[in-house]
Amino acid sequence: MLSIIIILVNITVTVLSIYIFDYLEDGIVNNIFVIILSLLGGVIVTALLVVLFLEVFYLLLPKRKVQKSMFTHKILKQILSVPIHFSRMKLKIVGKENLPKDSGFSIYANHSSWIDTPIIVYGLYDNPVGAIGKDGAFNIPIIGKFAPKFGGVMIFRENPRQSAEAIKQVITNVKNGFSMLIFPEGTRSPHVNSLLDFKPGAFKVALRSGKPLVPITIVKPINYRKIKWPFIKRVTLIIHKPLSFDDFKTMKSLELSSKVRKIIDGPFNKIDKDK
Repeated sequence: MLSIIIILVNITVTVLSIYIFDYLEDGIVNNIFVIILSLLGGVIVTALLVVLFLEVFYLLLPKRKVQKSMFTHKILKQILSVPIHFSRMKLKIVGKENLPKDSGFSIYANHSSWIDTPIIVYGLYDNPVGAIGKDGAFNIPIIGKFAPKFGGVMIFRENPRQSAEAIKQVITNVKNGFSMLIFPEGTRSPHVNSLLDFKPGAFKVALRSGKPLVPITIVKPINYRKIKWPFIKRVTLIIHKPLSFDDFKTMKSLELSSKVRKIIDGPFNKIDKDK
């Protein structure tokens, strides 16, 4: 919806500019220079309106309070839908019925692109989803401002003490009803549909929160990185059946890591067999 509004605003501003500055009585548009400036002006005005909308939305959020309202979370999801739509990504969600009915669970997924977080946060449209991110990502102004308000937690990989505090916060968020997204590979895989080794420490959240664990597989085309705009990138989000806390509460981190990795890797193994 928000993507459509942005496109309509851009078209409206451009057409109005041409009409005001170059529409003659004979109904002919003559000045190509005005047309080019109108197109550029449409983009600039639209961008400024988007920035204004984001600033107003941020100012209306309560200070020092993590948002639990699904209304505000759905506004955030609409904001995240913009880069998904404008990057020409077609998202298919499989297994949405597998999501736990009660809020508050940990999500573990594979990671090969910056857009994986928006895909999952937007794809789980009816759930408040926060994410763990490295400190570099939080240095990006829009992420640094909004992520903490919506359950996002920053991990300092070079500072073990701060990382431990961050993990405690993630566990608290899950206990308080947030669904927290964790990429157990710890970094982006250089190859789509292929997993790096999982870091067992990432599973402390699931083991200490006492909440269900939901594995998710993001399946992308093999030539994903070669598909250039405006061609469509078809991405499938596979939501596996959740593991209840009773299923893994006696496991060690390494054992749980191995189990979840096997689940997430399942669709990739099927792709390899079907080649």
